Amino acid sequence: MELIKVTKKGSIYFKLDDGRLGVSYNSGYIRVSTKDSNSKLYQINKKIILHHILDDQYHYKRELITSSSDRVKVLLEFNNNNCK
Repeated sequence: MELIKVTKKGSIYFKLDDGRLGVSYNSGYIRVSTKDSNSKLYQINKKIILHHILDDQYHYKRELITSSSDRVKVLLEFNNNNCK
């Protein structure tokens, strides 16, 4: 995993070992690009289920990680587990 840039707003961009893009945002979110395109990002923050309504319908929110170092650790774990 290689640091690419840090933006004015504090977002940290990494190049993962398989060439994908990983981004840590100050808002608490962590996103990783798809293998096909670096412009499409998906969240890797854990989901928190809020309420079951019907069989397959539910509401959820993402667990925000407030510490920058903790977000980088989660991104590093993702890289080690999924990008080799």
